Amino acid sequence: MYRNPLDLVRLFLSLFQDLPALPQRIYIPGAVLLIGYPVLAVVLGPDAQSQAFATAFLLALGVRIAIGFEGMVRRMLMKFSTGQTMALALAMAVLPLLVVAMASDPLWCQRIQSAFYVVIGGIFLSDVLKGRSDTAATFWPAEDMKGFLPNLTRMMVIYNFSFLLLNETMIRSLDVSHWLLFWAVLPVIGHSVLRAMVLTVINLDDDQARPV
Repeated sequence: MYRNPLDLVRLFLSLFQDLPALPQRIYIPGAVLLIGYPVLAVVLGPDAQSQAFATAFLLALGVRIAIGFEGMVRRMLMKFSTGQTMALALAMAVLPLLVVAMASDPLWCQRIQSAFYVVIGGIFLSDVLKGRSDTAATFWPAEDMKGFLPNLTRMMVIYNFSFLLLNETMIRSLDVSHWLLFWAVLPVIGHSVLRAMVLTVINLDDDQARPV
Protein backbone atom coordinates (compact mmCIF):
# COMPACT_ATOMS: atom_id res chain seq x y z
CA MET A 1 0.00 0.00 0.00
CA TYR A 2 1.22 3.56 -0.78
CA ARG A 3 1.64 4.92 2.72
CA ASN A 4 3.14 8.40 2.16
CA PRO A 5 3.11 11.25 -0.40
CA LEU A 6 6.49 10.24 -1.87
CA ASP A 7 5.05 6.88 -2.89
CA LEU A 8 2.25 8.69 -4.69
CA VAL A 9 4.71 11.00 -6.48
CA ARG A 10 6.86 8.04 -7.56
CA LEU A 11 3.77 6.25 -8.88
CA PHE A 12 2.64 9.35 -10.79
CA LEU A 13 6.05 9.90 -12.43
CA SER A 14 6.49 6.23 -13.31
CA LEU A 15 3.24 6.26 -15.27
CA PHE A 16 4.72 8.64 -17.86
CA GLN A 17 7.01 5.80 -18.95
CA ASP A 18 4.05 3.64 -20.03
CA LEU A 19 1.81 6.19 -21.75
CA PRO A 20 0.76 5.19 -25.29
CA ALA A 21 1.53 7.38 -28.30
CA LEU A 22 -0.54 10.56 -28.46
CA PRO A 23 -3.05 11.01 -31.31
CA GLN A 24 -1.55 13.00 -34.19
CA ARG A 25 -4.45 15.49 -34.26
CA ILE A 26 -3.29 16.88 -30.92
CA TYR A 27 -0.30 18.49 -32.64
CA ILE A 28 -2.26 20.24 -35.42
CA PRO A 29 -3.39 23.46 -33.62
CA GLY A 30 0.13 24.12 -32.36
CA ALA A 31 1.57 23.58 -35.82
CA VAL A 32 -0.96 26.02 -37.30
CA LEU A 33 0.04 28.65 -34.73
CA LEU A 34 3.80 28.17 -35.05
CA ILE A 35 3.64 28.36 -38.84
CA GLY A 36 0.91 30.99 -39.12
CA TYR A 37 2.38 33.59 -36.78
CA PRO A 38 5.79 34.02 -38.47
CA VAL A 39 4.19 34.06 -41.92
CA LEU A 40 1.59 36.66 -40.92
CA ALA A 41 4.20 38.71 -39.08
CA VAL A 42 6.20 38.99 -42.32
CA VAL A 43 3.15 39.59 -44.52
CA LEU A 44 1.58 42.24 -42.28
CA GLY A 45 4.85 43.92 -41.39
CA PRO A 46 6.55 44.96 -38.13
CA ASP A 47 3.85 47.48 -37.26
CA ALA A 48 1.12 44.83 -37.11
CA GLN A 49 2.62 42.22 -34.80
CA SER A 50 -0.41 42.18 -32.50
CA GLN A 51 -2.71 41.64 -35.47
CA ALA A 52 -0.48 38.83 -36.74
CA PHE A 53 -0.54 37.19 -33.30
CA ALA A 54 -4.33 37.46 -32.93
CA THR A 55 -5.00 36.20 -36.48
CA ALA A 56 -2.67 33.21 -36.14
CA PHE A 57 -4.12 32.41 -32.72
CA LEU A 58 -7.66 32.70 -34.09
CA LEU A 59 -6.86 30.16 -36.81
CA ALA A 60 -5.18 27.77 -34.35
CA LEU A 61 -7.97 28.10 -31.79
CA GLY A 62 -10.55 27.45 -34.50
CA VAL A 63 -8.73 24.26 -35.47
CA ARG A 64 -8.53 23.14 -31.83
CA ILE A 65 -12.24 23.78 -31.28
CA ALA A 66 -13.14 21.95 -34.52
CA ILE A 67 -11.09 18.92 -33.50
CA GLY A 68 -12.73 18.70 -30.07
CA PHE A 69 -16.24 19.76 -31.09
CA GLU A 70 -17.66 16.27 -31.70
CA GLY A 71 -16.40 14.97 -28.36
CA MET A 72 -17.76 18.03 -26.55
CA VAL A 73 -21.20 17.54 -28.12
CA ARG A 74 -21.19 13.83 -27.27
CA ARG A 75 -20.44 14.56 -23.60
CA MET A 76 -23.08 17.30 -23.42
CA LEU A 77 -25.74 14.98 -24.84
CA MET A 78 -25.25 12.78 -21.80
CA LYS A 79 -26.40 15.64 -19.53
CA PHE A 80 -28.63 17.89 -21.67
CA SER A 81 -31.34 17.70 -24.31
CA THR A 82 -30.44 17.99 -27.99
CA GLY A 83 -31.57 21.63 -28.16
CA GLN A 84 -29.69 22.61 -25.02
CA THR A 85 -26.60 20.78 -26.21
CA MET A 86 -26.51 22.55 -29.57
CA ALA A 87 -27.02 25.96 -27.95
CA LEU A 88 -24.29 25.39 -25.34
CA ALA A 89 -21.88 23.81 -27.82
CA LEU A 90 -22.24 26.67 -30.30
CA ALA A 91 -21.83 29.23 -27.53
CA MET A 92 -18.69 27.55 -26.22
CA ALA A 93 -17.27 27.29 -29.73
CA VAL A 94 -18.22 30.71 -31.09
CA LEU A 95 -17.73 32.94 -28.02
CA PRO A 96 -13.95 32.38 -27.66
CA LEU A 97 -13.48 32.94 -31.39
CA LEU A 98 -15.44 36.21 -31.22
CA VAL A 99 -13.34 37.41 -28.28
CA VAL A 100 -10.11 36.67 -30.16
CA ALA A 101 -11.45 38.18 -33.40
CA MET A 102 -12.18 41.47 -31.61
CA ALA A 103 -9.00 41.44 -29.54
CA SER A 104 -6.49 44.21 -30.11
CA ASP A 105 -4.14 42.99 -27.38
CA PRO A 106 -2.47 39.53 -27.40
CA LEU A 107 -3.22 39.31 -23.67
CA TRP A 108 -6.87 38.61 -24.53
CA CYS A 109 -5.75 35.60 -26.56
CA GLN A 110 -3.60 34.35 -23.71
CA ARG A 111 -6.40 34.73 -21.19
CA ILE A 112 -8.77 32.61 -23.33
CA GLN A 113 -6.80 29.57 -22.17
CA SER A 114 -7.14 30.66 -18.53
CA ALA A 115 -10.88 31.19 -18.98
CA PHE A 116 -11.18 27.62 -20.28
CA TYR A 117 -9.57 26.22 -17.13
CA VAL A 118 -11.74 28.41 -14.91
CA VAL A 119 -14.95 27.20 -16.59
CA ILE A 120 -14.08 23.50 -16.66
CA GLY A 121 -12.51 23.56 -13.21
CA GLY A 122 -15.56 25.39 -11.86
CA ILE A 123 -17.89 22.75 -13.27
CA PHE A 124 -15.96 19.95 -11.58
CA LEU A 125 -15.69 21.96 -8.35
CA SER A 126 -19.47 22.39 -8.36
CA ASP A 127 -19.84 18.61 -8.66
CA VAL A 128 -17.45 18.09 -5.73
CA LEU A 129 -19.37 20.52 -3.52
CA LYS A 130 -22.68 18.84 -4.42
CA GLY A 131 -21.29 15.34 -3.95
CA ARG A 132 -21.87 14.42 -7.61
CA SER A 133 -19.79 12.82 -10.35
CA ASP A 134 -22.02 13.68 -13.32
CA THR A 135 -19.42 15.56 -15.34
CA ALA A 136 -16.71 12.97 -14.76
CA ALA A 137 -19.16 10.32 -15.98
CA THR A 138 -19.35 12.08 -19.36
CA PHE A 139 -15.55 11.91 -19.68
CA TRP A 140 -15.27 8.31 -18.46
CA PRO A 141 -18.61 6.62 -19.24
CA ALA A 142 -17.31 3.03 -19.12
CA GLU A 143 -19.00 0.82 -16.55
CA ASP A 144 -15.70 -0.21 -14.93
CA MET A 145 -14.86 3.46 -14.25
CA LYS A 146 -17.89 4.17 -12.03
CA GLY A 147 -16.07 3.39 -8.80
CA PHE A 148 -13.33 5.88 -9.64
CA LEU A 149 -15.58 8.82 -10.60
CA PRO A 150 -15.63 10.62 -7.21
CA ASN A 151 -11.84 10.74 -7.06
CA LEU A 152 -11.59 11.58 -10.75
CA THR A 153 -13.90 14.54 -10.14
CA ARG A 154 -11.61 15.84 -7.39
CA MET A 155 -8.60 15.15 -9.58
CA MET A 156 -10.06 17.25 -12.41
CA VAL A 157 -10.46 20.20 -10.05
CA ILE A 158 -6.76 19.96 -9.18
CA TYR A 159 -5.80 19.45 -12.82
CA ASN A 160 -7.68 22.45 -14.21
CA PHE A 161 -6.74 24.93 -11.52
CA SER A 162 -3.11 23.79 -11.62
CA PHE A 163 -2.99 24.45 -15.36
CA LEU A 164 -4.74 27.77 -14.78
CA LEU A 165 -1.89 28.74 -12.44
CA LEU A 166 0.66 27.44 -14.94
CA ASN A 167 -0.82 29.47 -17.80
CA GLU A 168 -0.98 32.65 -15.74
CA THR A 169 2.63 32.10 -14.65
CA MET A 170 3.72 31.68 -18.27
CA ILE A 171 1.84 34.84 -19.29
CA ARG A 172 3.66 36.86 -16.67
CA SER A 173 7.12 35.35 -17.16
CA LEU A 174 7.38 34.83 -20.94
CA ASP A 175 7.44 37.11 -23.93
CA VAL A 176 4.36 36.78 -26.12
CA SER A 177 6.28 34.96 -28.87
CA HIS A 178 7.68 32.50 -26.33
CA TRP A 179 4.20 31.95 -24.87
CA LEU A 180 3.19 30.78 -28.35
CA LEU A 181 5.59 27.87 -27.99
CA PHE A 182 4.06 27.06 -24.60
CA TRP A 183 0.52 27.13 -26.04
CA ALA A 184 1.59 24.97 -28.98
CA VAL A 185 2.85 22.16 -26.74
CA LEU A 186 0.24 22.67 -24.00
CA PRO A 187 -2.19 20.03 -25.40
CA VAL A 188 0.64 17.47 -25.42
CA ILE A 189 1.64 18.35 -21.85
CA GLY A 190 -1.97 18.44 -20.66
CA HIS A 191 -2.88 15.15 -22.34
CA SER A 192 0.13 13.36 -20.86
CA VAL A 193 -0.40 14.77 -17.37
CA LEU A 194 -4.12 13.97 -17.43
CA ARG A 195 -3.57 10.36 -18.45
CA ALA A 196 -0.92 9.94 -15.78
CA MET A 197 -3.25 11.44 -13.15
CA VAL A 198 -6.10 9.15 -14.19
CA LEU A 199 -3.83 6.10 -13.94
CA THR A 200 -2.65 7.33 -10.55
CA VAL A 201 -6.24 7.55 -9.29
CA ILE A 202 -7.04 4.07 -10.63
CA ASN A 203 -3.89 2.47 -9.19
CA LEU A 204 -4.28 4.23 -5.86
CA ASP A 205 -7.94 3.22 -5.52
CA ASP A 206 -7.16 -0.38 -6.49
CA ASP A 207 -4.35 -0.49 -3.93
CA GLN A 208 -6.53 0.89 -1.16
CA ALA A 209 -9.21 -1.69 -1.97
CA ARG A 210 -6.81 -4.55 -1.23
CA PRO A 211 -6.45 -5.83 2.34
CA VAL A 212 -3.26 -4.74 4.05
